[in-house]
Amino acid sequence: MITYSIAQSDYTFNVSVSTTTYESKEAFVAASKKLVYRKQPVNIGSMCQLIKEGHSFCHCYDDNDEPFTNSTKTQANFRYTSCIAYDIDDNTLTMEEYLTTLTCQPTIAYTTTSDGIKGNRYRLVYCFDGKITGKAQYEATFETVQVESGIGELKDTCTRSPAQAFFGNALPTCRMVCTNYVYNIPTTASTTTEKREKVSKQIKIKKRESDIISNDTFRNDFDGMSMRKFVSTYSGDFQPIEESELTYHNGYAPIDENYLRIYRRWNPDTRRIHKWQDGEGRRKKLATAALIIRKIKPDITAEHLIYCLAYEVVHYYCNIDGVLNKSLILRVAETALAKPIEEITIKGHDKRKYKVDKDYWKSLGVSTKAAVAKARAVWNDERIGELYDYQLTDKENADVMAKFGQKVSVSTIKRWRKKHGITKYNKKT
Repeated sequence: MITYSIAQSDYTFNVSVSTTTYESKEAFVAASKKLVYRKQPVNIGSMCQLIKEGHSFCHCYDDNDEPFTNSTKTQANFRYTSCIAYDIDDNTLTMEEYLTTLTCQPTIAYTTTSDGIKGNRYRLVYCFDGKITGKAQYEATFETVQVESGIGELKDTCTRSPAQAFFGNALPTCRMVCTNYVYNIPTTASTTTEKREKVSKQIKIKKRESDIISNDTFRNDFDGMSMRKFVSTYSGDFQPIEESELTYHNGYAPIDENYLRIYRRWNPDTRRIHKWQDGEGRRKKLATAALIIRKIKPDITAEHLIYCLAYEVVHYYCNIDGVLNKSLILRVAETALAKPIEEITIKGHDKRKYKVDKDYWKSLGVSTKAAVAKARAVWNDERIGELYDYQLTDKENADVMAKFGQKVSVSTIKRWRKKHGITKYNKKT
């Protein structure tokens, strides 16, 4: 198990740093044959500065402390390191969002030069309180940290080799997070092949468990179809969930504090529901929608939830930039399904006391505006009936009803009594 401490002011470690800087990975690659490294002591602050200056980094080799080139930087020559890097490529989450999912935070995290060009791309650097020596211990530590931090399977595994360099980012768009965490070298990082294979197996199992779709046909259609076609194709198999199920009676349904619905904003200019735009927190709104759907239907299947989220994106979001992609939908669904239902504390914020059944009133030839008035009258009539006390005067009944949130006048109560054949109240004896 890995543990960390906060780096002290005198904490330093050796790392090999390029003597020149570049603004892109392509420039590094083009100059790789001429690239010269020099081993030097750094602390976390100076390491961050070197990254932002655009240096390249690698570990410590049989160089006798002299400047060296790529020909020295081999697995056979590897001596030791006190840091390990992980490349996170094409993730659906931004770096800042991704870091919140990790069990163990990296010492340094920064976006790479390809971030935003080829999706979300960033690098995690973990620093250690000692030297990781030899190829076997390096690979074992790499895999152990990978599992225990929750990084999961990597698309780019190049830095698993101790001969691999990693690049800084001198672009002004570089974003960096520094925790100052320094980790112990995990004792579970055994150099035996058996133990290392066990750790590798854990990584693969973790990936399989994260695949929440059990239906292969559904998976293939979700991957292969456009999102709009997917929603249309499965409209006969699933119904979108947008609000709590209501029980209608006499053209309306009462709404209580347990009622939940996904928030929609009405645009009075276009007379349509507003589609959420870039800059309006689309990912957060979609994640909230997933939790609401899960709360409404606790036993919802992964496939049904994925359909509902795809339906949301197609109908209620502007997604021209493709940010709300299928990978994000899968991750949002997985997070919502993993959360214990009792921990979903979203509450209803609907201020309405009832909802009108427009189809019911339309079948009776009543317009929407008239239906609202009729439903209000029916709701008020039934609410008065629930609260009316035959042993109280009209004035006393009005006062009691006001305490329950039902404000009615004495004359309204008199009309209600007359409508229902109650000519007068029963006096107390």
